[in-house]
Amino acid sequence: MKNNEPGYVYILTNPSFREDWVKIGKSSRPVDVRSKELDNTAVPLPFEIFATMKTVKYNEAEKLVHRYIERFTNLRIRNNREFFNVKPEEALDIFKDVSLVIDDAVIDEVYKKDIVDESEKGHMASRSSEGENRVWMIPCNQKFFDLEGCFKKYGEVYWSQHYNFHKGDIGYIYSSNPDSAIRYKFEVVDSELQYSPAMNVEEEFYVDKNDIKTLKEHNRYARLRMIGETRSSRLSLPHLMSHGMKIAPRGALNLSYHGYAELKNYIEENF
Repeated sequence: MKNNEPGYVYILTNPSFREDWVKIGKSSRPVDVRSKELDNTAVPLPFEIFATMKTVKYNEAEKLVHRYIERFTNLRIRNNREFFNVKPEEALDIFKDVSLVIDDAVIDEVYKKDIVDESEKGHMASRSSEGENRVWMIPCNQKFFDLEGCFKKYGEVYWSQHYNFHKGDIGYIYSSNPDSAIRYKFEVVDSELQYSPAMNVEEEFYVDKNDIKTLKEHNRYARLRMIGETRSSRLSLPHLMSHGMKIAPRGALNLSYHGYAELKNYIEENF
């Protein structure tokens, strides 16, 4: 196949797998053809297409998706395999982030089309509705940025956006150092912002002033307004891990996913 012909990166699920296992791979042919090829004696049930990304740069896009997933933790179930311990909704968020740097990428959320009866309609509607007013947990390391000082002075912070935050979303900030606990609650008041010199007011809160260069080079931001602060020991890492969190967060967690229901409820009850 010529390099200028499009191919696909895909997210596949399987009813015989755990709900947080997906296969993420690439194909030069339509994904339904590829998924049928994978339906063999190695798996008890056929694969289901959750989402696809169509692009001429499908080789590059697949590598970016895999690298993005593994940036924060090793979620590959086995080395050199395309199976990952990540929820399909989270993988889809990563698809959307990668599509921002692939100029011809077109994402098809196939799972939204696979509604075949009324019972499935309710199930799928609950999943698709998670795109609105979601609840997040994001980590901050105060060794690099004085978030406490920034909030005290401005009550807001510009946050380099690597995930699909939307205006109206709510979230919690986990302070990794020195607290190892959730410290703040925020509301997303703006998202998908371009860099602006007005953001330079936060320069004083960077511990290493050279890091301000990263702020200027990035070009996708959310503006977060602090709406709560806590010192509760019940929101420390050991308590969070006993209520559904596997490890200290290294990237954003979308707590609106049903798999985080226990953790989300615990945080809301104890903040």
